[in-house]
Amino acid sequence: MDGTNQPELSEAKARLAEFLSGRTDERVFVHPTCHPSSPTGFCVCQGSILRRLWFYTLAGTLELLLSLPFNRPKLWFLRRLGATIGSRVYISAKAWIDPIYPALLTIEDDVFVGVGAKIATHEFRIDEFRAGKVIIRKEAMIGAFSIIGCGVEIGERATVAAGAIVGRDVPPGATILNAPRIVKKSPD
Repeated sequence: MDGTNQPELSEAKARLAEFLSGRTDERVFVHPTCHPSSPTGFCVCQGSILRRLWFYTLAGTLELLLSLPFNRPKLWFLRRLGATIGSRVYISAKAWIDPIYPALLTIEDDVFVGVGAKIATHEFRIDEFRAGKVIIRKEAMIGAFSIIGCGVEIGERATVAAGAIVGRDVPPGATILNAPRIVKKSPD
């Protein structure tokens, strides 16, 4: 099934545009699609050559700035891309922030994002496309090499431990640790 031929695709793109503009109270946009190996209608790689070139220029610039140890250029560029960034925010080197929908990212005051942390504002699943607002509240700490999924809110003064994977909201003041390691023995 080719996702670009879905009759409801134009309506879905209109709903996505409304979601991205902030005119809805929803935190996550979800739309069923075909398998991501086929054209879904939501990938920037399916647009015009000029749109693709512009996107990859912005994405490459963001990736370069995020890889550097200098904080001010990162914050300046994220703000220019539409992200809401508070005061005294520090984003460590080698962090990754999803370049597709940076306007869905809100980082409040006094937040620390550790080395290699990843923050996603969209994802493709086997049968659906999702885009979601990521909100990191005041004084939260995102540990090194952690992953924050789309549509997640990290509460005020919450801590996401190094290497943790967060797919659900984190309450204020909570600490999210890695899941316990489970080793299953193979049957003999």
